[in-house]
Amino acid sequence: MLIRPYVPTDRELVSALDVVTEVNSIGVVRLTDGRFTWREAPLQAARTKHHDVAGYLDGAPRAWDEGFVAVVDGRVVGFAATSLSAWNGRLVLHHMYVDSRARGSGVGTALLHAALSSDGAKDAQHVWLETQTDNVPAIRAYERMGFRVVGLDQTLYGDRAEADTAVFMSQPIGHELAR
Repeated sequence: MLIRPYVPTDRELVSALDVVTEVNSIGVVRLTDGRFTWREAPLQAARTKHHDVAGYLDGAPRAWDEGFVAVVDGRVVGFAATSLSAWNGRLVLHHMYVDSRARGSGVGTALLHAALSSDGAKDAQHVWLETQTDNVPAIRAYERMGFRVVGLDQTLYGDRAEADTAVFMSQPIGHELAR
């Protein structure tokens, strides 16, 4: 697997990643004794989660400073994008997408390692990201990489009952990533 910097000519290949997720369960998060824990609860009806990767790449102004692509056998199979929030030493992982056919093969971990080894991460103290309670596979994957749940936001995607709930996760820089 080759991990390299994202360049603008990668846009079409990254946009073509199959990042659809079948949602059969939801993460139920609790705060107990100052720590967040979560458990998986089945949904009554499954649904499909789509991501507008092209829209995220084309957004202006772009929220991220550094991007990385994972290439296997000449095919782009993953993308990650980060920026440094200097005031609090936070490396923000804005985007992490792994093609559905490459999930579980270490692509996400390799992309995270590249982000942590980048110039943009040299002054960071921790990595921070956001996913959603209905993206249980992502929550699990990030936990395997050493992240823990550090917060929730029920209004990030709209202040209505059916809106996604954002899950914030973090890990200190220097933490050995699980493989």
